[in-house]
Amino acid sequence: MKKTLLKLLGLSVMALGSTTSFAQTMYLEEMFDVSKQSNIVYDSNRSVNILFGQIPGQQPIISANLRCDVYTPVGSTVTNRPTVIIAHTGSFLPVLTNRQATGNKDDSAVVEMCTRLAKRGFNAVAVNYRLGWNALAQPPASTEQLLNATYRGMQDVRNAIRFLSTNAATYGIDTSKIIVGGQGTGGYIALALATVDKASEINNIAKFQRNDFTPMVNIDTLGDWRGIGGNPFFNVSGDANVSSNAQMVFHYGGSMGDLSWLDANSLPIVGMQSDRDPFAPFNTGNVIVPTNGTTVIPSASGAGAVVPKANQLGVNNKLNTKYLVDPISNVMRARTNGVEHLYPVRTNFPQDGAPWEWWDRANVQAKLSTNFYTQTIPADGRGADSLSMLVNPDMSVTKAKKYIDTLVDFSVRRIAVQFDLVPASNDQLKPSFGLVAPVNNSSLVVKGDSNNSVNVSWNVANTTGFGNMAYAWKLSTASNTDFATPLANVPSSKPSITLDYRTIDALLASANVNIGDSVDLKWTVQANLNGNSIWSSDTFNIRLSRGQLTNVKEIANVSKHLSVYPNPAKTVLNIEFNAAAGNVSTYNVMDITGRVLLNGNATSNNFAFDVNTLNAGLYFVNITLKDGSVATKRVVIE
Repeated sequence: MKKTLLKLLGLSVMALGSTTSFAQTMYLEEMFDVSKQSNIVYDSNRSVNILFGQIPGQQPIISANLRCDVYTPVGSTVTNRPTVIIAHTGSFLPVLTNRQATGNKDDSAVVEMCTRLAKRGFNAVAVNYRLGWNALAQPPASTEQLLNATYRGMQDVRNAIRFLSTNAATYGIDTSKIIVGGQGTGGYIALALATVDKASEINNIAKFQRNDFTPMVNIDTLGDWRGIGGNPFFNVSGDANVSSNAQMVFHYGGSMGDLSWLDANSLPIVGMQSDRDPFAPFNTGNVIVPTNGTTVIPSASGAGAVVPKANQLGVNNKLNTKYLVDPISNVMRARTNGVEHLYPVRTNFPQDGAPWEWWDRANVQAKLSTNFYTQTIPADGRGADSLSMLVNPDMSVTKAKKYIDTLVDFSVRRIAVQFDLVPASNDQLKPSFGLVAPVNNSSLVVKGDSNNSVNVSWNVANTTGFGNMAYAWKLSTASNTDFATPLANVPSSKPSITLDYRTIDALLASANVNIGDSVDLKWTVQANLNGNSIWSSDTFNIRLSRGQLTNVKEIANVSKHLSVYPNPAKTVLNIEFNAAAGNVSTYNVMDITGRVLLNGNATSNNFAFDVNTLNAGLYFVNITLKDGSVATKRVVIE
């Protein structure tokens, strides 16, 4: 069983093996072999031809088959599985032509990511999308071309979703649980897919308009953001009757064209990105194209700006119903000052924006050509390798896989929360804290006049950056362990409380436990974190016995003659004691920690006193008779 832990080496975060032992959990851990179906044509569409003007007879627009690889878990008994679509990096150009060693669905990082997801029980689908734009153009022409390339890529992923939905039975796909993940350039596609859902977001943003204020992306020509409509010469329209909707996205690299796209209707977003990415801003800044180093999109927003806004808008509300306590989440929470679902990737080299990538250097260097759809075109493999090594000089298989290990772990836990893929009680998706003292199956003898006390304590999980926990110690009967209506409920601001033995004696008396008798009870702790209730990981048994009181005699079951009302009380509490059982001498009101807050002399067996000075909570009313007998009742003050 493979586990992931973090090791911080300077600014580097890498995953190492752990000996932590617990039963395997599907979706959170690797437990399956993987089957792969390759080069499935999911769509055919019209694409920009980068060979136009370079090779005689080439047309500016060509038809292109778009292919995907489907990875499935072997042996999974789940018929319809959550499915993750991975969009690769590559600057919307063929690999090597983009002056990079990577850039399609066969990249090592894409294969590794999809394989790891399938091993956990997901379907994973690596998709190629339409390529083509003039990367040597200068702004604003380059901005328009890159924006249109991103737009086509978004349409392609939506058409991939249509294909998968249509063939859901064939591939075992749960169409209500489709997640889009984007690596590098694919991150632009994933973030656009999560947020662009209206024409105004395409037409009305000034930086995406030409000098004559017309939009750079023409919906009438290219179709809408779902891939529907447009001019058939430029876009083969998708089937509007088949849903193209995903339900969640994550990205590792890339950025959002404009932060205004993100609103309350956007999909949940998990962001993982190098906070020193040289090409895509981690916060808000300029997008730099690697091919010529120019700014093509001003004021784009990366994970550091997107995820906090998604949290603020409520887009990630479902994700925030769980507090993740795995090592990676804890480190990232501290790194981001408590921003959830954000992973600022740190690397050994300042300009390394994609430490999860690796390639066979000798193989890449030897390449003199690459493919653009069905065309073979010249390429400079040695130059692409050299330029890729400039920003990833310590590239290696070992390093890349360690980063992918953490990316997958960070993502799947949040996917599991979003889609309720594991039981709500799963300890990997919430803070787990155990009880400490009194230990399980303890036996305590209590005496009401004892000066001793008992310490109750428990362990807690690290919640740094997420908010303060509030605790409540709860005691219930062994036969009816309903902690919603416990015998005792004691709030605490820290992971321990101290209870006076007199308090416990009063509790037992109110439960009609006489001197010399014992009762089996259960105790636990409920914590509240950011509005979410979290229970301790176990419940302890305890046997309490009432010992003989010193200098105080007690009539057996004398408490049955005492009545207090109303209960709960707000301002005034009425006391009635049966005169046939004795005459009342004094009274006091004690809180659950044993402090006496009110007391006085009684002039009769029936009297009343004000309780409006008491805080809301559980209290004990004790009356002492003239013969020394003691009676106790519990009362709740509202």
